[in-house]
Amino acid sequence: MSCCAKKKTRVEHLEDVFEPRSILKNKRCKTIYPLTTSRKKKTENKLKINEKSENRKKFIDKFNSEILACGGCQELFKIGDNAIQTSCASCDKFFHCHIAGACVGPNCSVILNGEKHSLKYCLSCVNPYLKINIEGNGQCLCKKCEDLSDIPNYYKDV
Repeated sequence: MSCCAKKKTRVEHLEDVFEPRSILKNKRCKTIYPLTTSRKKKTENKLKINEKSENRKKFIDKFNSEILACGGCQELFKIGDNAIQTSCASCDKFFHCHIAGACVGPNCSVILNGEKHSLKYCLSCVNPYLKINIEGNGQCLCKKCEDLSDIPNYYKDV
């Protein structure tokens, strides 16, 4: 015996909930969903895309008009001018001049995707008596890495 044989199922008439078939035969229904043409959808999508791109453009223009002061000469520059070259890792100021370079010490460098990246410092945040800091070759030795024992001596020449 099946488990359903014991249960008595009661079927209710659904005419109260749904329209009877005789009424539906007279109506010509193509779909249940509202009809929207593909042209309307395309124009709506284009308007949305144009609005988003205009908002993005306004934000970028506003961002590029921000003004930063150089930490060395105190001259004002817009971000969009691309004059600011680096940020000092010690004093957190932006610089376009007065840059010592990238630190050669192991504490200030990391290898990322096979390339060595180092923190950059300004001339006021490094020891001005070390030869490497005043050469202007894009390298420097910061005050934190200067005291390490594994730094070669030619970096510490005065």
